[in-house]
Amino acid sequence: MSDDFVLQKISAFKRDKLGSIESNRVRRAGRIPAVVYGHGQEPAHISVEDTDLQNLIKNRERVFEIDLDGQVEETMLRDIQWDTFGNQILHVDLMRINASERVTVEVQVRLRGTSPGVTSGGVLEQPLHSLELDCLAHNIPDNISIRINTLEIGDSIHISDVEVPRGAKLHHPEDQVVVHVIAPKGEEEVVATEEETPEVTAE
Repeated sequence: MSDDFVLQKISAFKRDKLGSIESNRVRRAGRIPAVVYGHGQEPAHISVEDTDLQNLIKNRERVFEIDLDGQVEETMLRDIQWDTFGNQILHVDLMRINASERVTVEVQVRLRGTSPGVTSGGVLEQPLHSLELDCLAHNIPDNISIRINTLEIGDSIHISDVEVPRGAKLHHPEDQVVVHVIAPKGEEEVVATEEETPEVTAE
């Protein structure tokens, strides 16, 4: 990891008691229950300040340090559990890492632009909404952007066409389709009917 790369750091607090009642008490105190696991160590049940975690999420920081009683660990945000309405964070899972090591994560695909094929009546289909990416932990992108402004009807974007951060690798076959534009269903049926109709020659 380069000397000028600095991880954000937040304070963590040990949780001696578990269970829903204790978790609710922690939330009322303005903290979020969490668990830290990985690197061959026992899981640690902790809590972090709600405002600190919200700021990290707002700034799209997925890798950061936690300071638990003076012991600092590098962690990656692996999972967030929200309430039914998606307004309040109920629990988070953190994985111990070395920020300069490689990790495999699921990254959402974000389509950009307008497909001329769709404008002319085609149908956009996206078989893959997220991609499995292998990269340095501190270099995880928030999403993988794919421009579709050149897609005409019948065109496709495959894994081999997707740009990823330098040094990263996608765990998908290169010929796998990420997004494509197909002809409207009615037109496909007409083409199929024409192909199936036998040629009649007048005698």
